[in-house]
Amino acid sequence: MPHTSRRVRVPRLASLTAATVVATLATGVALTSPAHAADAPVLDLGIAAGARISKTVTVEPTLADGTAPAELVLYANNAPVAFDRAAPWALRWNTLDVTHYIVDQDVLVYLAVRDAAGNVTKTDPVTVRVDNYAPISDFPWSSGLPQNKQNSFTGIQEFNLTPRQDAATVAKIELLVGDQVIDTATAAPWTVRWDTSAYSGQVTLHSRTYDDLGNVTTVAQYAFVDRTPPTLAVRFPEVAGFVSVHEPIAVEAYDPASVEKVELLVNGELVRTDRTICCNGLGVVDLAWDPAAGNGPATMTVRAYDTLGNIAEYTRAVTVDNDRPVVTVTPAGTYLRGTFTAGVTNVQDTTGLTYLASHLDNWQVGAHTRKQPWTVQVNSRAVADGRHTLAWDAMDKAGNMTTVRRVVYIDNTAPSVKLTKAPKNKAKLTKTTTFTASASDRYGIARVQLLVNGKVVAADTKAAYTFSLNPKKYGKTFTVQVRAYDRAGNARYTTKLTYRR
Repeated sequence: MPHTSRRVRVPRLASLTAATVVATLATGVALTSPAHAADAPVLDLGIAAGARISKTVTVEPTLADGTAPAELVLYANNAPVAFDRAAPWALRWNTLDVTHYIVDQDVLVYLAVRDAAGNVTKTDPVTVRVDNYAPISDFPWSSGLPQNKQNSFTGIQEFNLTPRQDAATVAKIELLVGDQVIDTATAAPWTVRWDTSAYSGQVTLHSRTYDDLGNVTTVAQYAFVDRTPPTLAVRFPEVAGFVSVHEPIAVEAYDPASVEKVELLVNGELVRTDRTICCNGLGVVDLAWDPAAGNGPATMTVRAYDTLGNIAEYTRAVTVDNDRPVVTVTPAGTYLRGTFTAGVTNVQDTTGLTYLASHLDNWQVGAHTRKQPWTVQVNSRAVADGRHTLAWDAMDKAGNMTTVRRVVYIDNTAPSVKLTKAPKNKAKLTKTTTFTASASDRYGIARVQLLVNGKVVAADTKAAYTFSLNPKKYGKTFTVQVRAYDRAGNARYTTKLTYRR
């Protein structure tokens, strides 16, 4: 009797999409090992090497005539996944079974044939591809939350959805907003179109990818429909509404979709544009005033643009004052001591002062004020005696600053003084008597005074300091002492002497 066999022909395995698939070996080559080829019980495994399979497949092997096995067992990666004990032989393999769950991967498959005597013959293994998931298709922006430049949109948007792997197996990709399909791409580069006009704020998009086996994978991504302009704040140099060519205005702008640029317009004319505000890490830029704008009234407009074209605008009337204050500073003296008063007088300025400071040696010590009278108290004892720089800073409402500096000498040390010629203490004076004193100081003596009973009766500004005293002008007893002042105003006294007449 001639040898015959039965084959079951099925559609190409690469396109099998039904829940139950009958797979056959396209080549018809026996899958037994070479040692058993002559008497192999299985002529056709029923699944072709390299086939892509999905979900549940039914494997229908072709057996040699006269073969009557007791059981057929299908193995996947050496684990039994299906069996049959009676003809017609059909082994149902659920690749998603939780016991032998297989993620997308290559799988080694073979058939074990057990006869009635318990002998087992195995076919040669073949490798198939289990594919239970369609590729993930990514959006062209990676960041979902929070809102940023990449995930912010307005108007009509076209973009590509990119399969992460196995792009050749993709049949179509759908774009969804929530559960609603917005557009479908059926060929690479998988371009979809989204009209954002019906949406606002945070929107959840989905890419739904279908492969040629019917697998479907859906992933979500956040997007933001943004028609809101940036937040915008303008800070003037000193007082709101007053500007100067000498001091910039500070512009602060923020937008989650990023600020593209800010502009300054004066009387409707664009004079400044800045594109660094997005990336300077501060969100603030200084915009210099228009040098061509003279003193007087003007209209200022500041605009901030986000990357989507939304515009914030701030417009107001301003007063332009490009002139620095003119002032007279006090004290006028070169020698200073203790806590002294520093200030300005005879102020000449269009908009008026708003700030005064006075300090020694670039704020080693100093004070400031924002109200009249334009004076402050400076404690010179915070620095050592000697040469220093005293400064006055006067600012007007437009931020124009006038700084006056002058060299001064701080002297908080009293002079030395003594009587070099005088009658002895408790002596009796009957006629006009001469008193002579000596005095010295690092920065010079301003004057020396003669005091009788604590009151000044004479003064001398030149050494040697000489005084004449007529005892008849005073009582029966009286006191005499000398007081010396240095140029800074420090004073020192000699010991009191008591006399009688």
